[in-house]
Amino acid sequence: MGRMFRRLALGTLCLGIAALPVAPASQPQAIRPQTISAQFDGDPVEELRTMLNDLRIEAGLAILAAEPALSQVASQRAADVAASGDLDATSDTVMALSRDMRRAGYPPYAWRQRLVQGPRDAASLLRQWRESDPDGFAEVALGDFESFGAGLAPGVQPPLWCLLVALPRITWERREAAPLDDLEAMRAAVLAEVNRERAAAGLRPVALDARLDRAAQLHATDMLSRRFYDHETPEGHGLASRVIEAGYRYRWAAENIAKGVFEPAEVVRRWMLSTGHRRNILDPHPVHVGVGVVRGEEGGRVTALWVLDFAAPV
Repeated sequence: MGRMFRRLALGTLCLGIAALPVAPASQPQAIRPQTISAQFDGDPVEELRTMLNDLRIEAGLAILAAEPALSQVASQRAADVAASGDLDATSDTVMALSRDMRRAGYPPYAWRQRLVQGPRDAASLLRQWRESDPDGFAEVALGDFESFGAGLAPGVQPPLWCLLVALPRITWERREAAPLDDLEAMRAAVLAEVNRERAAAGLRPVALDARLDRAAQLHATDMLSRRFYDHETPEGHGLASRVIEAGYRYRWAAENIAKGVFEPAEVVRRWMLSTGHRRNILDPHPVHVGVGVVRGEEGGRVTALWVLDFAAPV
């Protein structure tokens, strides 16, 4: 049989991100415009962050990094509350704060807000917060967050604070994609899913081949590093050349590719939903398969490139 190969691509994945609800605010005191700047020595926001981080270190947690975008949003929120006198949060408030964070350059995955009025210094604020709402304090101050910002309403007495802690979307995406780094586990899982589909169709199983693994991995890495998504490289090199360069003499070869952060079962399921990809998986020709997967970041988001190379030897 003459050499032939088939190639197919699969579309990208979009990750859904949702902000978490705003934490309950403490009961406000009457908001009376006065100047408060003279009451604070140095930077009260940085003083508060330092004290929070002391508590997090004692609890064995990572410290909160100062985030200017969150302080910008917190300052505006404090000013808005001071102007309206309304500390209650609605679903519209949650959506607006999430939008404001993104516009400020901080796409959040999860975040919490805390409004506190009365304390005139960071130590008093923390003491009042912990005593009045210990569970809420633990959830916000000692939660799974890595960024901090705060703002004080201008010209307000007693002082009105807005505190924000957040976990950026990119951190969550990195956590979700981290298992993809275990190539041995990924290859074994993809192989199991492919052979499950082949067994259901009455076909013989395929086996992993180190040469095809290498060809698939190099192509996945190349696509990620050079920001293209195709069976052919920018120079026009395709599946045939990759398989031959890997040292595999073939009489038949086919390739599936995919882009997105998936679990192995999910990427195979998506391939099976596509007529062409399904045909490659259920073709009677292949004897061996190679699996490549690599994760990286593109446009501020985490992504992954998958390559599945099938072949039959000469």
